[in-house]
Amino acid sequence: MTPQTIGTTIRHARKRLGMRQDELASVAGLSTRSVSAIENGKPTARIGMVLQVLEALDITVSLAPPDVTEP
Repeated sequence: MTPQTIGTTIRHARKRLGMRQDELASVAGLSTRSVSAIENGKPTARIGMVLQVLEALDITVSLAPPDVTEP
């Protein structure tokens, strides 16, 4: 997963919902500039902001640790 794939996923979800960036920014409690940066895959976007946008769009993310076998 890359910042670009996350941004693309967010953009597609927002558009499917018929939202503009400024509307998403308002719901997420962020600036339109921040939403734009996230959607454009800016690698330095703060994780907290990304999570706010994901939550506003009702997108869930799951993490799985690597399968490590003990010796």
